[in-house]
Amino acid sequence: MGSDISALIETDRTPVEVPRAPWGEVEDRIALNVQHLIPDRSTLQVGIGAVPEAIVASLRDRKDLGVHSGMIGDSIVDLFESGALTNAHKEIDTGLTVTGSLIGTARLYRFADHNKSLLLTPSSYTHATSTVAQLKRFVSLNSALEVDLTGQVNAEAVGKEYIGAVGGQVDYVRASAYSEHGTSIIALPATGKKGDSRIVAKLSGPVTTSRSDVDVVVTEYGAVRLRGLSLIRRVRGLISIAAPEHREELLRCAREFWPEV
Repeated sequence: MGSDISALIETDRTPVEVPRAPWGEVEDRIALNVQHLIPDRSTLQVGIGAVPEAIVASLRDRKDLGVHSGMIGDSIVDLFESGALTNAHKEIDTGLTVTGSLIGTARLYRFADHNKSLLLTPSSYTHATSTVAQLKRFVSLNSALEVDLTGQVNAEAVGKEYIGAVGGQVDYVRASAYSEHGTSIIALPATGKKGDSRIVAKLSGPVTTSRSDVDVVVTEYGAVRLRGLSLIRRVRGLISIAAPEHREELLRCAREFWPEV
């Protein structure tokens, strides 16, 4: 409605386009390890980047998925066109893909144009725990730069190099705990571009998501559900999904603090 608009600026410039992040074998293996965590009729929140792209691409055989996300990209168009995304069984906003922003290419904007099955809402709705809690099978999908041996997540910076923002990760990780069958997934490659481990003894940047909030962590070497585990079992579980060549060093570092690991 016009009364809801504070300012309107007309332009002939096309919307800014953000290309899809390419992915490869590692991301496909991560997606394979996520498969069992996303059943039919799940409602998804999806981050951006190569790992979320690969995971969404692997879900085209699902039935009646829904989307409730702070942002969506071209991968959601793929999911819709495959028939996997229907939003038919969402407890709220049934039949609607709900998001706060569109980040993608012209294909995404064409999909959104006059699309009555797409609802854009403010973050006060998309990110609200009271909203997400009404979705019974809510799955939060986010990536990270590194995860330490206790489950703390850094999704922002490596050393002094600031790479990303907090965004909605913390909101959705916490909100998923209030969903009746909710799951939050932090998925990341086990190693960085230089072969360094991204499962680390100590974070090189800030804590984005606390270990008390983290649910499932996934790499190409497996998935471990941390929620409810003791500190020692967390350490063991995270070492088990680190790259094999880094596990011995991680175990050595862990035993400096926890000899019983």
